[in-house]
Amino acid sequence: MLRIFIRKIVRNNPELKRKLKLGDSKYTPFQYVFNTLFMTGFSFVTLLIIFYLIFKSNLKFLVFSLLFLFLSIPLIYKFWLSLIDVEINKLGRELDADLLFVSEFLLVELQSGLPLGNAIEKISKVHRPSGRFFKRVYLDFKTGKDFERTLNEAIEYCPSEKLKNLLKKLKDSLYIGVDIIPILKNFIKYSNEYNLIKIKEFSKSMNPLIMMYLLLGIVFPSLGVAIFILGASIMNITPDFLKYLLIGIFFLVFLFQYFSFTMFKYKKDIIKL
Repeated sequence: MLRIFIRKIVRNNPELKRKLKLGDSKYTPFQYVFNTLFMTGFSFVTLLIIFYLIFKSNLKFLVFSLLFLFLSIPLIYKFWLSLIDVEINKLGRELDADLLFVSEFLLVELQSGLPLGNAIEKISKVHRPSGRFFKRVYLDFKTGKDFERTLNEAIEYCPSEKLKNLLKKLKDSLYIGVDIIPILKNFIKYSNEYNLIKIKEFSKSMNPLIMMYLLLGIVFPSLGVAIFILGASIMNITPDFLKYLLIGIFFLVFLFQYFSFTMFKYKKDIIKL
């Protein structure tokens, strides 16, 4: 019964197979959906226990939280199902950050007289995100596929648009018969100019973001909670209500801190490009 249900989900998500390949996942669509359902159930049970321990002394809040939890099951499922999109974006950013290294590595190897296939073999042994990607490319080529078809498939499952553009240039140069070295030199020059522009944009955008984070993430929560507790003592708010309200404030501050951390990490990844 469970197998039939999982296969139905896989049929309803035909793009899942391509996403797993883009994210360099070792799972099949069936295994990925099974893990998604397992993590959804595990998350539901964990939250159920947490809500019960927090609100067990207040039946009204407990019933409301349980109802909210049951209504949140589709959101929990969507969260775990969409983790592959996060992996694709993460791998794409890593390959973007490694693009200049790839270009310069291939240029040096080709200038030394190595064919492109041998240069890809050498870069596949490097312990970097680009090395793992080109290892897949080299293994496909080693299994008997012709080089042009291998590059086409690499372009298809490459999560980085910039690296995909480089692969297209390499494929076109092989198809037309043009020398690859000038193409790589121009690509490296363009990448350096693009990086300089990104660094300037990054320096201009970080100052207001840091100021906003200091105000909303540190100053307002600390002063706000202190003033709120002082006001609560004057208004004679019940301890139970105050406890739940402080828990809600804690979760809001936690979410803001998490999103701030994610935003700064994303900005840091951009500067590596």
